[in-house]
Amino acid sequence: MSMLGSKTKSTKYHAEIETGDWPVQGFEALNQASDEQLQDWANDPECIEQKECAAHLNRRLIERAKRKEELAAKREQLQDNPFDPRTEISADAKHIAGRVVTHLWILFVALPLVLALLFQMLK
Repeated sequence: MSMLGSKTKSTKYHAEIETGDWPVQGFEALNQASDEQLQDWANDPECIEQKECAAHLNRRLIERAKRKEELAAKREQLQDNPFDPRTEISADAKHIAGRVVTHLWILFVALPLVLALLFQMLK
């Protein structure tokens, strides 16, 4: 046996995604990977980022579960109080808007017309 020995090629690999022209590795690859790809990397002992993939997948699933809970809570709240101020207009607002439009029409259309007719009659 010699001191130098033979070099054996490692089978370990980095998590990598092909996007466009350049492959993406590391944290950026974890962000862009699908859940299935992350799960494959997390279960593969040859992946160098195995622990990071598992942690990232776990964090992603927890965030998704929180979002689902928030949406369910919001849906339940909307069932209790169906009025959504962002998309619906209350009856009071419609009434006030109608009054404002009526008064603006009087000021800018009817009043000048009446004044023009009076001015022509008095000439």
